[in-house]
Amino acid sequence: MSQIVKTETKSATMPKMQGKLFNAFKIEPFVHSLVFGKGLNPADTIRPSDIGMNAHAAKSALGAAVSVPGFITGLAWSLCAIAHGQKKLAALQEGLPVASAYALEHGSSMFKHGAGITANNLETIVLASLKAMLALPAPAKRVTKTPETPETPETPETPETPETPETPETPETPETPETPETPETPETPETPETAAASVAESALAAESALAAEATTAQSYVRAVTALPRDEAEQQLRAIALALGFRLVRIKAA
Repeated sequence: MSQIVKTETKSATMPKMQGKLFNAFKIEPFVHSLVFGKGLNPADTIRPSDIGMNAHAAKSALGAAVSVPGFITGLAWSLCAIAHGQKKLAALQEGLPVASAYALEHGSSMFKHGAGITANNLETIVLASLKAMLALPAPAKRVTKTPETPETPETPETPETPETPETPETPETPETPETPETPETPETPETPETAAASVAESALAAESALAAEATTAQSYVRAVTALPRDEAEQQLRAIALALGFRLVRIKAA
């Protein structure tokens, strides 16, 4: 039974540049000349030494620095070595690119490990391995996601300032009611007795006034007459002039 080593093939890809190199190269003629170059017949057993490579060179040819003729030669040698039991698949795949490891796994699954291989079978298996590898998808482009800039929170609207309630008008101070005028004390109606008394008082007042005037006149006459004659005349003339009279001297009888 052939020994099959499982490898991760779900994510196997083929670089675009490597695919372009292989597609531009004439693969089938090169593989045919590589296998039958030394005059082997299709049914003849082919050995790794018939290919003209060693393990180190084969692994390097299947590595990162890819040359299409070198890659095909390294693949053919590796598959032939596995078929004769000289190398293990896992050891040959170690450190190889995904596409190279995939081609080795695909080819090694088509024959019995350690039982040898004919020239015809090796040619067929190498071509099938290359075809399977070239059918791999190209690596997906890595898209660096730019972190989304968080949206600036909207500035909350400033709440409207509540209107200041109108100051209630100060109620007008009620006018102080006018102090009612103190009603005049009604005059006490005169009685007949009161009227008589009033007349009597008026008469007495008149008499007193006349008496006072008489007394004053008498006093004034005495004062004037007590003056020297010339001064007395001057006083009398002044009094007469003030009263609108003219003083006339009357001869004594």
